[in-house]
Amino acid sequence: MKTNFKAVAEEILGRTISTEEGIEISKIEAQEKNIEISIPSSLKEFYATLGNIPLFVDGYQHFATIEKLFVKDDKLVFLEEHQSVVYWAVDLKNDFTILQTTNQDFTKDIEWFEMDFELDTFLLMNLFFQCVMSDESYHIKAKGGFEYAASLDSEEYNRNKVSKNFIDTLSIHWEEVINQDNMTIYWNKKLNEESIIMYFSNSENKELEITACTKSEHFLDKLIDDYGFYQL
Repeated sequence: MKTNFKAVAEEILGRTISTEEGIEISKIEAQEKNIEISIPSSLKEFYATLGNIPLFVDGYQHFATIEKLFVKDDKLVFLEEHQSVVYWAVDLKNDFTILQTTNQDFTKDIEWFEMDFELDTFLLMNLFFQCVMSDESYHIKAKGGFEYAASLDSEEYNRNKVSKNFIDTLSIHWEEVINQDNMTIYWNKKLNEESIIMYFSNSENKELEITACTKSEHFLDKLIDDYGFYQL
């Protein structure tokens, strides 16, 4: 099922997203004409509805502005890692395969690596990833973001039974929105506890890095006092 990115983003922020917070279709179509391609529908919708919300397009990883989208090897390059080391693209031969590269010079031959994510899920993942990783200032500007952040290190997770049980049983009370490519993201929509928790796992399924963001200072205190997190 295709993701309604605007609806998800509105639920994340807890408010209505205005037309001005997206990019005008005419501008998107002008760039399509300029680079002589059709932008895959999921990516086009993402830009058209959320493309002017810094939290989602620039908070940590950097989505290319419409004018800077470009094609290399029949792949549309649209996302740059925050340190400009990794780039992501969608394969225009099928409009859904996501590939990444660590080559930064696109005038030369590029070595591409296919990801487990397809475009729609990759964009959905990034909505939540940006929330977890973005600085407080992006959340404040978004008017509904998650202003408080905390982390649980792997040693505390493995040592503290309460911490481990909390993470291992998130699926009981939280919504699992992503579980793919060694990444898991949970979403708590409960009033006064609205939070996102993201972690990565290695091949042995031991959590390596656990990060949380929340709208509630009270819930932040709970993460710290009850479950061994520390504030970021």
